[in-house]
Amino acid sequence: MSDYRIEKIRRSLTVVLTDGNRLQGAVFLRPLSKHRSRPEEPVDLLNDVEPFFALMRSGEAVLVAKASVSRAETSVSEEEEPEIAALGVPVEVTLIDGTVCAGSIFLETRSDRPRLLDFLNAYSARFLPVVDAKQVLLVNTQTIAHVREVV
Repeated sequence: MSDYRIEKIRRSLTVVLTDGNRLQGAVFLRPLSKHRSRPEEPVDLLNDVEPFFALMRSGEAVLVAKASVSRAETSVSEEEEPEIAALGVPVEVTLIDGTVCAGSIFLETRSDRPRLLDFLNAYSARFLPVVDAKQVLLVNTQTIAHVREVV
């Protein structure tokens, strides 16, 4: 057994599979994201290229296929401001199973293409974060039926 250990942050995550089953557990995240100078978040883990991730349930690892995840639910990280959802574009995201996810999407757009439509058409990651004051919904883009901006 090696003395070398990689530090991880434990984070609660509820996963809703495409068949409707819910799995509650925890994921282990890196203290520093591969792409940013902050701790890794569940969206980073789910949008990573690997097709599976480990969800710890009752002391046992369940290996979950990302393609079978309709959405994942986690709390807003402690570092985030409580009014963070007010800064994004308020939307309702309706999934193909009829589930409606309400919250805000944070557009990262070019100045010549500022619309929600432009952002969604250019969004290439597998999971889209939809944020409200209490939680972050990570919606699998392959399960989205339609998105409506709430005014």
